[in-house]
Amino acid sequence: MSSTTKKLRRSFRGRALVLALLLFPQLGESSTEIELLSPYRAEYAVDYSGFNAKRVITLETVGDEYVLNAITTLKGVARLSGYGPVYEVSRFSIVDGVVRPSLYTISEKKPNPKRDIKIEFNWETGMSSGYAKGEAQSFPISLGIQDPLSFELMARLNLIEGNKDFSMEVNEGHRVREYRFIEKDNQTLYPGDYAVSTSRFFIDRNSSRELYYWFADENLYLPIQVQQVHGQKIKGTVNLEKSSLLQ
Repeated sequence: MSSTTKKLRRSFRGRALVLALLLFPQLGESSTEIELLSPYRAEYAVDYSGFNAKRVITLETVGDEYVLNAITTLKGVARLSGYGPVYEVSRFSIVDGVVRPSLYTISEKKPNPKRDIKIEFNWETGMSSGYAKGEAQSFPISLGIQDPLSFELMARLNLIEGNKDFSMEVNEGHRVREYRFIEKDNQTLYPGDYAVSTSRFFIDRNSSRELYYWFADENLYLPIQVQQVHGQKIKGTVNLEKSSLLQ
């Protein structure tokens, strides 16, 4: 990458931070938080029980809200299954430095009651409503609760603030579970042409399926790798391939 290109990118990022501060003064004075909530894109390779897929995550602003989008598309012979693409969306705002979701959905192009999830967070009534597993679902909510997509961003906000041992409730559609983040060790991973120092966390969800995240120690704690382990066997791995945050 040329020095001119690098200077242009740094200049663009600086302008993006100023714009974000003007549009979202509720973020306070932390430039790191503002940068974390600036638009970005990350592309991941997914391997789950032999099925391969591509997962693209983007963050953008729409009106006075932030929108996280994740699109997962099967690759190779797995595409013949007719499953997907899967569209996942989380809309949220920031209140007192905390991610406050307003709407979460996950669906395919065609309605699928067994898989589709919709969660609406009504902060006036303190209740969520929606559907999951083909049934209507409703749960009490309070500030700090997350959805299955926004919890990653809330974890990164915690890490930026120096918190390495924290937990949060996550509304999964058909239930609410506590996710407790427990730091394990440090490892260097190699997404693309980069060597990235990461911190590995075990996310205790009181589940037989263990969940591990590798967050970049720099690059705004971007998730570099995710693994799900069951019975001491790796069931699924998600690896970062490229991201606008690694340039």
